[in-house]
Amino acid sequence: MFQNYVNIAFRNLFKHKLYSLINILGLGVGLAACILITMFVRDELNYDTFWSNADSIQRMHTTFNVPGREPFVTVVAMGPAKEAITTYFDEEIEYSTRFNGLRPIVKIGDKSFDENVHWTDPETAEIFDFDMISGDMRETLRDTSSIAINETMAKKYFGDQDPMGKVMTLTVYGLQRDYRVTAVFRDLPHNTVLDFQALVKIVESDFEENFSFLFSQWFSVNNNLFFKLRDGVNPERVTARWDEFADNGVALPLQSLREGTKPSDFIKFSSMPIKDIQLNAVGGGEMKPTGSMMNVIIFSSIAALILVIASINFMNLATAKSTQRAREVALRKVLGASRVQLLFQFLGESILLALCGLVLGLVLVELTSPLYSDFIGKDLVFSYVDPFNLSIIVGLVLTVGIVGGIYPAAVISGFRPAQVLKANKSAETSGSAALRSGLVIFQFAISIALIIAAAAVYGQQKYATNIDPGFNRENLIAIPGVSRRGMVENQQAFKEEVLRLPGVVSAAYSFDRPSTGNESNVSVTIPGAETDQSILIGRQDIDFDFVSTYQIKLLAGRLYDRNVARDSWPSTEGVEAGQILEANILVNKTALAKLGFGTPEEAIGRVIRIGRGEQRQQDMTIIGVLDDTKFQSVRRQMRPELYPLSDSSYLNLTVRYSGDGAAMADQIRAIWERIAPDVPFNFEFVTESVLQEFTEEERTATLLAVFSGLAVLVACLGLYGLASFTAERRTKEIGVRKVMGATVLDIVRLLLWQFSRPVLIANLIAWPVALWGLSSWLEEFPYRMDFWMLLPMCAGAGAIALIIAWGTVGGNAAKVARRNPITALRYE
Repeated sequence: MFQNYVNIAFRNLFKHKLYSLINILGLGVGLAACILITMFVRDELNYDTFWSNADSIQRMHTTFNVPGREPFVTVVAMGPAKEAITTYFDEEIEYSTRFNGLRPIVKIGDKSFDENVHWTDPETAEIFDFDMISGDMRETLRDTSSIAINETMAKKYFGDQDPMGKVMTLTVYGLQRDYRVTAVFRDLPHNTVLDFQALVKIVESDFEENFSFLFSQWFSVNNNLFFKLRDGVNPERVTARWDEFADNGVALPLQSLREGTKPSDFIKFSSMPIKDIQLNAVGGGEMKPTGSMMNVIIFSSIAALILVIASINFMNLATAKSTQRAREVALRKVLGASRVQLLFQFLGESILLALCGLVLGLVLVELTSPLYSDFIGKDLVFSYVDPFNLSIIVGLVLTVGIVGGIYPAAVISGFRPAQVLKANKSAETSGSAALRSGLVIFQFAISIALIIAAAAVYGQQKYATNIDPGFNRENLIAIPGVSRRGMVENQQAFKEEVLRLPGVVSAAYSFDRPSTGNESNVSVTIPGAETDQSILIGRQDIDFDFVSTYQIKLLAGRLYDRNVARDSWPSTEGVEAGQILEANILVNKTALAKLGFGTPEEAIGRVIRIGRGEQRQQDMTIIGVLDDTKFQSVRRQMRPELYPLSDSSYLNLTVRYSGDGAAMADQIRAIWERIAPDVPFNFEFVTESVLQEFTEEERTATLLAVFSGLAVLVACLGLYGLASFTAERRTKEIGVRKVMGATVLDIVRLLLWQFSRPVLIANLIAWPVALWGLSSWLEEFPYRMDFWMLLPMCAGAGAIALIIAWGTVGGNAAKVARRNPITALRYE
């Protein structure tokens, strides 16, 4: 009997070629999309699960709650927190370690490179089990002059030579030291939140001269701090005591606290399992860009919806086709077949079609995987020996085969032989027709909603990238690294030589450059105010040419003047404790609201005060108000900022030029390499760096568009099949209409309207759902397109769906309408 079922299944498969082709193609495309999305989702969900201690590794996060500002959320911690948490939570925490990426200059022989080296603690080797090629990570991190490098770095510097024992010179800030390679580890896999090429031991005394805040001061957060819980410890034991730790274990400056407040009111600590960081962590300070749980949910939903659409196609076509198999079923029942036997027969045919679709889907996966992996930046491979992947394959086939085939099988096997045979015709139930219509509506509602979502993501990305940043970002080259040893001593000479280049319009030093996420802040008070509560204001150190180079609008007052000594930031050298220094200051428009200074004109002449260390203070008179400039990510609200004229912390030179940017960069490189040959030269075009912020949104929009297109394609395949079978069933009706005088256009219009109604109804369902979901999504962006812009997107998506439906049905309708009515009306 089983062999008979198989023979009949293959016979029907080849007999009804159009039906089989549409089903297999639709299922193949749908299953391929599901598998590709599943590969991405599984990879995102499996970050950092490969560490042997993954279940007990946590990372410490810090949030500052500053009056008058949004919470300052970071995924990093203070340097002293390492020893503090290990001592305070001695019964819960076994090991803790810090990672601080300083990007030193690495020199071997006469070659210098800019590398991703992290300073860390010896406990790193106890928490993380690296895949070692040679050497011992524990011994390396106990030695202050040893370095562990990854496989890529070893090949880059030493080729086929053995790197063990080789010497590398690292220069960072004022530190220059020779390190001997004593360990080589395999490159970290892509599915980890850790990101470094080399590790060296933290020696806090090395940074005491200029950068002690990196590891020893409580007010500076700059270390990724991981800790391992002791065996059997519930993470909630630590979570429940973070406020207690903040109140008793943190040394905050007294001026940061108001009367009656505790440190935990100002600073909040939290921790997160390492396996959750990729998709759930929020805040600045990640080693590399992380993913988004929202994206995982969105693409998982898309995969499910595409699978649903493919199954609906399968169900619709099978129920439509069932009317042509009514007599077959009736004869089988007359000859003794039971309904259960017929049910299994048709389910078997359904699963066979799903298997054929799966084969096509796997072929499509193999063909598109390399391009897909390159696009999303992950090395994804679908392994056929992986039990999880095998379960996915079996699950998809059974899901589509059974879910898509169960209703048609139940309908077909339920035909009554007497009714079918006495009428000498096939049967069509009103319930089947209504179900097909409802499922077509559901298919197109999904497709239209996906099109709207793709358009909205793309529109938001374009809106954010084209928003006025408050400065002219065209023809700007930003050059980082000017504070490095070898260049910092020659900053002025470098700028002067750059200004002599033909095509250079202006050049300016600054602490920050666009899209780098500067988080430098300073606490400000207002002398004579009713309260001495400090206000946290951003700080952006600039030089005289900064405003003109970036072409920032001056709203009131004046700019810095080289002839006014008070405009420059005063030195604290020789200044006694308690003395108040004086200087002039520029602020941005947003700072006025935080300071309560009214309009830009009203703010001119007002005085603000900051601390300069060792009980020294500095009063600053506002001489100018600048328009807001979005140097930070447009994902964040504009922050209040001060612009001190200080040359002590310049990190970047920005050059405004005319002409060819690449040629200008080459000329600047030549000057750099002549002045500082041991310092690697880097540069970026400001327009490109701003656009790179939205790489993830652009990728998401593209993937949404692709998968939305696939959903529409699969839906249209089903619509084409239904149109073919509908036209076939209505052949005699069409013949009668033509005999009665109907034209080809009348027939085409009739068939088009029949299939336009479900699409129009689908629009009415998809629009409110899409608008509701997207309005909530847009709320996450501080700068977002207006809600009304979604309305033309809805109309456009509906029009696209309707046009696609017409194109799908129209050709077949015209073909049927042109047939000779005599052929349709002749006696069977």
